[in-house]
Amino acid sequence: MNPIPFILCLSFSTAFTLAAGNGVGDLIKKGDTLDGQLKTAAALAVYLEAEKLEPDNVEILQRLAKSYDESMVDTTSREEQRRLAELGMSYAKRAVAIDPKNAKAQLSMAITYGRLAPYLDSKTKIAYSKLVKEHAEKALAIDPSCDYSHHVLGAWNYELANLNPILKALVKLIYGGLPAASMEQAEAHFLKAVALAPQRVSHHIELGRTYAALKKKDLAREELNKGLALPSREKDDPSTKQRGRDALSNL
Repeated sequence: MNPIPFILCLSFSTAFTLAAGNGVGDLIKKGDTLDGQLKTAAALAVYLEAEKLEPDNVEILQRLAKSYDESMVDTTSREEQRRLAELGMSYAKRAVAIDPKNAKAQLSMAITYGRLAPYLDSKTKIAYSKLVKEHAEKALAIDPSCDYSHHVLGAWNYELANLNPILKALVKLIYGGLPAASMEQAEAHFLKAVALAPQRVSHHIELGRTYAALKKKDLAREELNKGLALPSREKDDPSTKQRGRDALSNL
């Protein structure tokens, strides 16, 4: 599987509920400001300070998972990228263990499995793809309004529908049969993601790539150009836009 862009459905700019004192709340706000400025290393350091004060705070654990995974963009070393992905997963697992009914925690698990999968063997990648789907569906069941749960499921359908015959055989073995993945379902999920959050570059680009795979060239150009025209606000936006430009050139 290709890595899934790690953009959690977290409303960092809105108020959040914390049982902590002002110290933890102030640290989270500071980290969120740095995160919004794409200063990932600085935000990570602040969230780690907050974790020392409240190690079981799910809001902090989710942010740490996000920060570690987004830190992968800042290095070209595959060994370091894998280490960061594993750290992100460890924090996501802690968040889910503390609050399994938390949609953001479940989504965090789905995304971290997708982030780590490219660094593993084919059998483990396919096994992780099953977990990506399971956690994304749990997140969506808890919070149907989260655009990125739809994005993750769109990406899952896109990847599974385009596997080569050898990997499809492995999928059948691990899943106990071929899952009901299709480009049409990918399209439906990306359309929902766009409707919920039209400001996100990744939703438009991935919908455009899906349209391209479905031979809907006019719609593909429209969505790809929409995504490319949006300002880059998220850590993965530059690489996402490059995928968009590549898709446009291949139409």
